[in-house]
Amino acid sequence: MIDPLSIPAGTILAYALPKLLDASLEKVGELLTEEAINQARQKGQALRQAILRRLNPEKQRQLEQAMAAAETSPDQRQKLEGWLERMMQQHPDFAEELRKLAQEIHQIINIDKVQGRNVQQVFGGQGLQVNDPNQPVFQIQGNPIFNLGNQPPTP
Repeated sequence: MIDPLSIPAGTILAYALPKLLDASLEKVGELLTEEAINQARQKGQALRQAILRRLNPEKQRQLEQAMAAAETSPDQRQKLEGWLERMMQQHPDFAEELRKLAQEIHQIINIDKVQGRNVQQVFGGQGLQVNDPNQPVFQIQGNPIFNLGNQPPTP
């Protein structure tokens, strides 16, 4: 899984542009259910709206035109990427909101790279997996880290 803080503006922008998101979804289309594809598209639309909400109506129209051009023009995409990167640096709360949505989309698209047994993907909400009802169940909120055996060195 990718660290949410390391998601670059270019990836966020690609997920916010419908044609580029659809291209990513096509690559893994046979591995995803229709519901997962629709969920990724909805989150892509939410990501796009989050970017647009940051601007006044006149600037929104300009940005929508620039986004439409960026879907087919690498040069326009690069300019838009630079603008988004600057906006994210100036507004950390905005950057966090975008990265969270992008992380959710990234998780859907990269589901085929998950390797392991008893892996549970939880998209929002709370996951609970009980393999043996006669054993204790540990339900933890947040993002826990389990260290089994030796403790890793502290930084």
